Amino acid sequence: MNEMKTLPLAFTYVGVFLGAGFVSGPELWQFFGAFGNWGYVGFLLAAVLFTLFGILLVRLTQVAHTDEMDRLLVPWNIPWLRAASGIVAAAFLFGVVVIMAAGSGALLEQMTGLPTWIGNALFMLAVALVALLGVTGMVSAFSALIPVLVLATLAFAAAACIKFGTGNIFRLENVNTNPLMPTWLVASLTFVAYNLLGGIGIMAPIGKLVKKRSAIYWGITLAGLMLTVVAASILFSMAVYPAAIEAELPMVAVATAISPMLGTVYGIVLLLSMFCNALASLVAMLTYMEQKQAVFRKHKKLTLAAAVLSWIGSLAGFGDLISVIFPVFGYLSVVFLVCMMVHFIQCKRREKQSA
Repeated sequence: MNEMKTLPLAFTYVGVFLGAGFVSGPELWQFFGAFGNWGYVGFLLAAVLFTLFGILLVRLTQVAHTDEMDRLLVPWNIPWLRAASGIVAAAFLFGVVVIMAAGSGALLEQMTGLPTWIGNALFMLAVALVALLGVTGMVSAFSALIPVLVLATLAFAAAACIKFGTGNIFRLENVNTNPLMPTWLVASLTFVAYNLLGGIGIMAPIGKLVKKRSAIYWGITLAGLMLTVVAASILFSMAVYPAAIEAELPMVAVATAISPMLGTVYGIVLLLSMFCNALASLVAMLTYMEQKQAVFRKHKKLTLAAAVLSWIGSLAGFGDLISVIFPVFGYLSVVFLVCMMVHFIQCKRREKQSA
């Protein structure tokens, strides 16, 4: 790929976030819906921060002249700190792949009765095969699938509002009990932080493909708007049908309550979103490892080994993984996001001095 335009950039950035927990509902509910109406404010703040940090991230890859995750996160030449940041980011990306695999197994079991471990394995095999194509394959997959996911969630929200009415949309109660996220503001910031930690690894190889600065601003802004539409659609759907919140996959429960056939359709939509997010995270993790270790560049079969390890980890279960992995990495990510902002400021100062 010689140059990335506005729309492919937007779809790729959206694909960073639309994973199993996001599109199926539990992630958005735990971080936003559980805080009542303040959750809506929390996600609007998150969308703004996603947009600003997304622009900063892509620009940083250009002004810093590097696409290595650890060098983007740590502006100082401190080997152990860069190594630690890279390990944390790679571990999180691996965790995301594991969560997507776990979600796919739970979904396939709910839809077809297929044993979870088999569903997880089939999902990871498909992800690994596309991951072998690298960044180009990832961008192509996102350009085809993300528009479908955005329109589908919007359509299902409209159907839910027609079926169940709109009276409860702004009557959410604060039922949060997670000690890792005591307030809606903390939840919003940790949500942004851990998502961006994964996004850094995914978007780092993309920066060098975007030639026009206007494509960065318009593409990332469009991505922020699409994320807002998807999140609002999902939160509204769960608000008008509160019984779905207790389900492991709330949005599938909402769609099934509207029509059993729609439940199956949304299940397919959800599988596509899991595939996109797992693919992005696996490609980012492997790209970073290839940059650091020649063995990963020479032996592509290690991609399949990573897929097998992800499958093993996914057997721990979907809901438990989301409630622990995401908040913990959210707190760790805040430090690295501050470092990334410092790095960007340093690069801009050097540019001015050299000019």
